[in-house]
Amino acid sequence: MKIDNNNLKNTNKIKELIHNKTFIASLFIIIVSIIASIPMFNPNFNMQFDDGVQHICRLIGTEQSIKEGELIPVIMSNFCNGFGYSWNLFYSPVTSYIPLIFRIFTSSYEVCLKLFMTMVSIFTGFAMYFFMKKFLKGRVENKKIELISILAGILYVLLPYRLNDMYLRIAVAELTSFIFLPIVFISA
Repeated sequence: MKIDNNNLKNTNKIKELIHNKTFIASLFIIIVSIIASIPMFNPNFNMQFDDGVQHICRLIGTEQSIKEGELIPVIMSNFCNGFGYSWNLFYSPVTSYIPLIFRIFTSSYEVCLKLFMTMVSIFTGFAMYFFMKKFLKGRVENKKIELISILAGILYVLLPYRLNDMYLRIAVAELTSFIFLPIVFISA
């Protein structure tokens, strides 16, 4: 019986991946983030209230401004009967640039925003996970660090205030800011 070296190498790579704690933690965080985002993709979920309608208009205006040749779209010239409106002065253009990347996959601005918010949830979990790993190093037994860090990342994704920003207020900029809070403390 002849053993195929490529299959053996692939099997060893999969075994290494399974034993890689960061991979397992990442998998947990991604799964929980996606599960937490699933209700958003329900066809009955309405994003046209509170800040949601504003962020959808920002996406539309930012895309129009980019098509008009503005590199950093600050004033959406087509808004307010042609007088323009400066939405991106009040909010970071980053929270409208990145969701527009999802226009590759869909023509719906709402879906772009929902995909962005799902991506933000995943990065939020990762930020807290890596912060806790660094924070707990030398303070807790090494065996417990991974478990506590995974739990912290998952709980941070499921934080009630964060879910409120995601589902009730549709506060995209504030939701995105949850990524940076642990990053600030990592560098401290």
